[in-house]
Amino acid sequence: MNISVDPGNYVVAVSGGVDSVVLLDLLSKKPDLTLTVAHFDHGIRDDSVKDRQFVQKLAKHYGLRFIYDEGNLGPDVSEAIAREARYKFLRKVKINTKSKAIVTAHHQDDVIETVIINMIRGTGRKGMSSLSTTEDLSRPLIGFTKVDIKTYANKNKL
Repeated sequence: MNISVDPGNYVVAVSGGVDSVVLLDLLSKKPDLTLTVAHFDHGIRDDSVKDRQFVQKLAKHYGLRFIYDEGNLGPDVSEAIAREARYKFLRKVKINTKSKAIVTAHHQDDVIETVIINMIRGTGRKGMSSLSTTEDLSRPLIGFTKVDIKTYANKNKL
């Protein structure tokens, strides 16, 4: 898998799932990037501390700075509120680290899912083009499927 990210300083959102682990591995191989690994624990699951510990170990393995925060949002929080809290944290880390952008592991399957959900909700044109890369938000895996990501993970023993 080959991804394109302009040289610079970035915040990488890493949940600990296969998508973000593959993203981190791919980005860590690019010598012209300075990365900060950011992890947000929503506080939705009782065992979510294990995710943070895993991501913290990954950051150490790659020799990268690690920043995390805890939301304590509870198990009944909506996906929208959880997403809003996560992006508020990521934007704060971006500012504090003077980073160029936040990099997330959204991929082709996420785009399809989002378009279908937005169609069901009766969205307009804007909802059909969500999850695009912007100046402050980079999504270098957007051209890859979940199968591509899992294949890379297996091949590279991630």
